[in-house]
Amino acid sequence: MEQQILSMMREGHRERALELMARAWAQPIGRFCCALVGSAAEGEDLLQETFIEAWQAMESFRAESSPRAWLYGIARNLCASHLRRRDRRRSLFGRFFSDGAAEKAHCRSSEDNAVRSEEQVLLDAALADLKPALREAVLLHYQGHFSMQEIADMLEISPANARKRVSLGVGALREALRPVLMKPENPRGGQDENEQSESVSGNQGPRVVRS
Repeated sequence: MEQQILSMMREGHRERALELMARAWAQPIGRFCCALVGSAAEGEDLLQETFIEAWQAMESFRAESSPRAWLYGIARNLCASHLRRRDRRRSLFGRFFSDGAAEKAHCRSSEDNAVRSEEQVLLDAALADLKPALREAVLLHYQGHFSMQEIADMLEISPANARKRVSLGVGALREALRPVLMKPENPRGGQDENEQSESVSGNQGPRVVRS
């Protein structure tokens, strides 16, 4: 699929390339955006913006990275810009709402949380509480399935640093999930890293809207 997309991009078939990208990566990138910004509605908007920007920038694609890494990079940059703007707005509104009225947004409503497992609720909250640098590294590795070298290239850090961020992030998630993992009905008292990655990668998120 990726080679086909790359061929379409090189030949100038932008519409076909974008269609294939949406088919292959819209859902995981939607989950990635949702987890980074902590809001399904904002994540959906950012997913749409990602594909709009990809369409506009496709002619300048130089194949210095894979199309998938390129698209994730666009999404990551848009999410980072969005978070900076949101933090500025919250800082402003925080002057007027000192009683906690401006609460942190989450990917799901309280009604959704009521029918989901305690573990998944805790995982979403733990992801939201991770430092941004750790959260994006964990999501890129377990949700985006990027190698440490690819993550290092995307984040402009060393592979060792990428591995450290993923390790620290997973450690923090395990600690946050300890109340669930240590329950008697879980005979092993915890999950291994592969099982935990399935929980992270299985987070639901927004889907791209096709007109």
